[in-house]
Amino acid sequence: MREKGKRLLNNVHVVLIIRLLLIIFVLSLSRFALYFFNTGSYAFSFSEIVKAYFVGFRFDLFVLCSFGIVLIIGNTLPFPFRKNKKYQRAINWITLLAFFIAIILNFIDSVFYRFTLKRMSYEIIAFIESDGGFIDLIPSFLVDFWFVVLSILISGILLITLFFRIRLTTVKEKATRKFFVVNGLLFIFWIAFIVIGIRGGTQLIPLTIVDASKHVEPPLTPLVLNTPFTMIKSYGQKGLQELDFYPEDEAKVIFNPIKSYTPLPHFSGKPENVVLLILESFSSEHIGYLSGKESYTPFLDSLFEHSLVFKGAANGKRSIEGIPAILSSLPTFTTESFLNGPYAMNQNEGLAKTLSSKGYQTAFFHGGRNGTMNFDAYSKSAGFTSYIGMDEYPAKEDYDGHWGIWDEEFFGFVEDQLNNFSEPFFASIFTLSSHHPYQIPSKYKGKFPKGKSEIQQAIAYTDFAMKQFFEKAKKELWFSKTLFVITADHTSEGTSPSYRNSLGQLSIPIAFYSPTDTLLKSRSSKSPVQQSDIFPSIIQYLGIKDSILYFGNSVFDPNTDAFAINYYGDFQLLDSAYLLQFSGLEPVSLYAYKKDSLLKNNLIDSVDYSRLLELQRAINQQYNNRMIQNKLRAEQDD
Repeated sequence: MREKGKRLLNNVHVVLIIRLLLIIFVLSLSRFALYFFNTGSYAFSFSEIVKAYFVGFRFDLFVLCSFGIVLIIGNTLPFPFRKNKKYQRAINWITLLAFFIAIILNFIDSVFYRFTLKRMSYEIIAFIESDGGFIDLIPSFLVDFWFVVLSILISGILLITLFFRIRLTTVKEKATRKFFVVNGLLFIFWIAFIVIGIRGGTQLIPLTIVDASKHVEPPLTPLVLNTPFTMIKSYGQKGLQELDFYPEDEAKVIFNPIKSYTPLPHFSGKPENVVLLILESFSSEHIGYLSGKESYTPFLDSLFEHSLVFKGAANGKRSIEGIPAILSSLPTFTTESFLNGPYAMNQNEGLAKTLSSKGYQTAFFHGGRNGTMNFDAYSKSAGFTSYIGMDEYPAKEDYDGHWGIWDEEFFGFVEDQLNNFSEPFFASIFTLSSHHPYQIPSKYKGKFPKGKSEIQQAIAYTDFAMKQFFEKAKKELWFSKTLFVITADHTSEGTSPSYRNSLGQLSIPIAFYSPTDTLLKSRSSKSPVQQSDIFPSIIQYLGIKDSILYFGNSVFDPNTDAFAINYYGDFQLLDSAYLLQFSGLEPVSLYAYKKDSLLKNNLIDSVDYSRLLELQRAINQQYNNRMIQNKLRAEQDD
């Protein structure tokens, strides 16, 4: 049936499906305008570009369901009035307006990308509101980027034309029992479609910005993402503000995040394997070697006797803050983590990325369910060749019932995998059994001390699992050629007063062990060391002389003024003598923390802290401005 060149259909579900397909086609073309207008920025093969286009449909589906929810629900409500002409006109034009806005955002971003190298996030709204001159620039933008305006108009006309090419007849439907049963079931189907579309699938957590890097190389992620998606997902995330405490050159003198290191005297020029152990919630308090109290880690205590050990500082209180700090030397300075925050699309340095460029095989091992806290997506964007999680583990009966595979079994699996790796290799292993609800395998009931806190029995179990891993690995040829780095993602709840305050609540182990290197034997240090120091330390240890951006320092550099910085709603910065705390960016407390571990004596009015304040401001300025400007790589520095 036709009317003036238009096809009329009687079934609302058929019309809806055709219209949704037409919408997502136009929407995907507007998304890919970013490539069409910036082809010089993408030196990738044709197949990789095509792959990015099709992978992006998953993110387009989010927009289709979010912006088209009125169209979908309005047409599938199991009531006869849904074919009313005025009702149809209202939901159609509401839908077209919503998708026209989505298309406009995509096209605008095809130009904005040139300045940021990432998709816009919701922070752009705050930028526009704070910049009184933005509106004045619109006329010049319309002239300079006329081709974008023309593309928007053509796309809008195409969308409306295709949309109304298929029309729904207005023949009234009969309200029979069959009508309500059939359409009621179909309505449930469409609701499920919306939920799955907005979630991005049936995976553990909803689709996030960082998921774009799971299937394509990080530089291609802007082609996979679309701007409505990134703006919605970053809504409510507090962006950073550019700071100008010092002229840029002066800020670099105080703290320059771009560093290169002289190789250590012992370096022979032969690449070393690296195994980085990130232990879930392993506070210093649980480790007798560091706390001087009852220990729940007899294996670590014995290993630390032959290691370079620091009572280090976590850069945050959550795993999603600790992982980027450890692997990319990127602490979190906002309430939103880097992994889920508005700057998740920023290009950044990474330990795996650097080592991969030197010929290392790299892998991130985590026994948890794939998708947990976006670690699989982040590991891809951080440069790891592979992510190996619970999905890749062969024996699902070793599932702990909560988080993933028991640490002992997963360590054994990791060791088997490493035996098949090409050397040199870099493996990051993130444990999970010492996570709430702090259970251990039933076969070990009564084997480990329970301690004063529930977690301490689980800590003892993971320590035991590590012992099995090391004892088995000692028999392999790669073991003697490997640098082992041991740390924690964050701390657990403290049981004693000195581990409950803002200093003790961030105290974690950071240790470097080599079976053959005497440089690391029987040494300890009381200098402040933080998670973001691990990346540069490994790089210097391996003799890599590249200039890389770090928000930390190598522990092997004798010329470094060591410091540690934390953010947990407010900042605190410590050097070898004092801990300076802030409210916002204003200093409020100063403690001689080595003598005053309970932080009772505030010295803010009696001690000169100007050097610490100067350092804090320079670090914040470098961090904020580089994060906003997407300059987190040394090669991007002016």
